[in-house]
Amino acid sequence: MSDTSIPKPSTNFHGFKNESVNYLCEIQQMMHGFGDCSEPLIESARLIEDIVLRQMRSIVKDACEVAKRRGSNTVNAEDFIFLLRKDATKLKRLIKYLDLKEFKSSIYKVTNLETTDKLPDIKQIEEVKKSKKLWETFLETLDTTGELCNKSSVDQVKYNRCVRAEIMSKNLDEARYIDYSKARNVSFVNRHRHKFSDWIIPNGDVSISKQGLVILSYFAYETVAQIVDLAFLVRQDQNKIYGDALDRLKISYCNPQTLRTNAQSKSSIMRPISPSEINEAVRRFWSSQLDVTGPFHRWCFGKRHLKFLAC
Repeated sequence: MSDTSIPKPSTNFHGFKNESVNYLCEIQQMMHGFGDCSEPLIESARLIEDIVLRQMRSIVKDACEVAKRRGSNTVNAEDFIFLLRKDATKLKRLIKYLDLKEFKSSIYKVTNLETTDKLPDIKQIEEVKKSKKLWETFLETLDTTGELCNKSSVDQVKYNRCVRAEIMSKNLDEARYIDYSKARNVSFVNRHRHKFSDWIIPNGDVSISKQGLVILSYFAYETVAQIVDLAFLVRQDQNKIYGDALDRLKISYCNPQTLRTNAQSKSSIMRPISPSEINEAVRRFWSSQLDVTGPFHRWCFGKRHLKFLAC
């Protein structure tokens, strides 16, 4: 399994940024795929890029500490999964993503076998099954209550994203729908794994396994999605008519339970997400006043921005 170099936690994660590597174009496409207009603002994409970069460096730092506790110099997939142990919904979302990615990889291998007329390598198949069994076994060790392995729960956040994508796709012609589909397929890694590792911070001496890097890129992708979700909530609050009990019926609000896509065909032109909406969204997310115990929560006495959007 190939490794990718990432700096140690002692490295200055927040004081360095590789200006030669950026994901502005990809983030703009991701924003469109998550519900923003077809031409997102470059200022908003630059702000999201900075937030994602800082979050990923902090996640890598915590994962390195987890790997150090188990006596390993390599950050594996289990170390990133361990960071999600307190959020069952996000952990299940990650597991579904890994299952889907492995299913896609198996379909790709079968397609290549049909074109080359070669027999599959039994050793490779066994290695894939073994690697999958390893992280499944690790998940079972974390699941002491049975909540993490329970797949019957509904991911409401993911469902709302699908509803939003359905509404957007209904209003697009063929050409714009193709562009929208391409935007929804953009990710941080795919065929640019080395670019992603250089973006996090190059020239490090702590290695991350290939599967761990896939999970880290998923965290970056999920962070963009969370920021867009929160920005839309800020916009919804800005459009409310205070003092009117029926203000929800007067704005472009979509109730997933009573969705009728035909009624959404004549929607107004969407304005792009602004940097001010993003700043307000992350301010609310990081605000200690909105936690369960408000200013008495122990997190508010520590360092700022310890909470992760993706995990």
